[in-house]
Order: sequence, then C-alpha cells, then structure tokens
Amino acid sequence: MPNFQSGEIPHGFAFNEGGGLIHYKHTITLASPCANQAGAWGDVWLSLGCDWADVRVRVAVHDGKIWALVKNWDIVAANGRLAEKLPAGAQKISIGRVKKSATDSVDDAPIGWLLEVF
Repeated sequence: MPNFQSGEIPHGFAFNEGGGLIHYKHTITLASPCANQAGAWGDVWLSLGCDWADVRVRVAVHDGKIWALVKNWDIVAANGRLAEKLPAGAQKISIGRVKKSATDSVDDAPIGWLLEVF
C-alpha cells in the first residue's frame, strides 16, 4: 500500500554558491524506509516543489554506509514538482538550500518536500 509524508525545507541558506556549508541548522534530515529492497519496501520517491522564486537545494542520500548520492536540484516555481526515485538502500536524506550566486538573497521562498513509498 502506498504511503507518503510531506513537509517544508527550513528557511535560510545551508550552503554557499560554492557548495560550502554555511550552517546545518538550515537543513532537514528525513529518515526513509530502506528503499528498493526485495521483500521489504518498494520504490521510494522524493519530490520537491517551490513557489514565488526558483531555488536550488542540495540533496544528499545515505545508503546505510556512506553518503552515496549528493547533488543539487534546481526547482523552478513555474514547473511541476521535481521527483526522483531514491537509490537502493537509501535510509536517510539531507536537504538544504543552496545560494545560486553570491548575490542570491531568496532564502525564504516556500519549498515543500514529499516522500512516497510504493
């Protein structure tokens, strides 16, 4: 049976335009069912959406041993939500806002997250 949970990304930049950490208090960490494991959980999807401004977030996925996937997602306010299937074994996800440039000051546009399990 499909399940989901949703919430918001905290305001404030977590990372500068070069990817350096500003402060972890501006991130959120989600615990996920162990994704794509035979006999346990099915596919796990992470979706992000925003409004009022285009934003960049850093998404990092931990597979139980290492941060196996770390990448920036550019979310466009005029588009639909951005969704990606999590890699096998994903157990936790860290998400934080990234400055797109040194002059980026939009650190409070609403960004919602959705975690779905099928």
